Amino acid sequence: MLIAVTSNKSGRLPDNLKPGSSWREAFRQSEDLLTAAAFGRLTYLEGGVLWSVLRSACGNALPDFRFAELVTADFWPWWSAAGGEGSVQPDVVLGFSVGDPAIRIDIIVEAKLRPHSAQSARQWRGQWESYHEANGELPMADAVYLMAIGGLGVDADRTAEKLIKQNGDDGVEIKAVAASWDQMLNAVHARIGVSKIVPEKRILSDIIEAIALAGYRRLTLLDSLPSLPLRAAGRSMGALLDYDFGGYE
Repeated sequence: MLIAVTSNKSGRLPDNLKPGSSWREAFRQSEDLLTAAAFGRLTYLEGGVLWSVLRSACGNALPDFRFAELVTADFWPWWSAAGGEGSVQPDVVLGFSVGDPAIRIDIIVEAKLRPHSAQSARQWRGQWESYHEANGELPMADAVYLMAIGGLGVDADRTAEKLIKQNGDDGVEIKAVAASWDQMLNAVHARIGVSKIVPEKRILSDIIEAIALAGYRRLTLLDSLPSLPLRAAGRSMGALLDYDFGGYE
């Protein structure tokens, strides 16, 4: 929330909110608040953990590095549009120092609130070209990726491939990786399951709560539920109904 306020994004709330609506309702309808809450907390993680979570979320499409350090995190930067007409504004730009010897990798994040198709080849192209123009003829980083999260329909990878091809047909080669918010949620859950560091687990828990507040929850499958401690006979249906299965995480 703090990042959204300091970036002048907290005021951009949906027009269809009713007077007197709660911040909870506003959050559920605000792409910027979700981005600030999730990625703001992701940047608190140790660099190697952050890289592994992002990599897991996009199906390991990012390269695998044993060492990673987050060196910059820029929320909603304003860039002059390529060609000098107008401007573009990606949601987040993350700069990493990775590997040994170290190289620089930048990740341009374009986030959408809802899962239905909303990512745009034109928007990707604008951000990609503006990034490279802002850094001169050669980019500052050794490699650059555009990470699209949300807004990719039912098949994130297929939609991303389509948008990459559209830009490629126009002569713009974009390195893009794709993730849904559900995939991000799964990646965070996977990390919290193996983490032994209490402060890290608290940060991860906050990220899970933020994504859940936007309407994304992880359903526990029936075959992963605990078995019932019931004998073959002598237990009433009432006892069965009173048993706490858990259900949602």
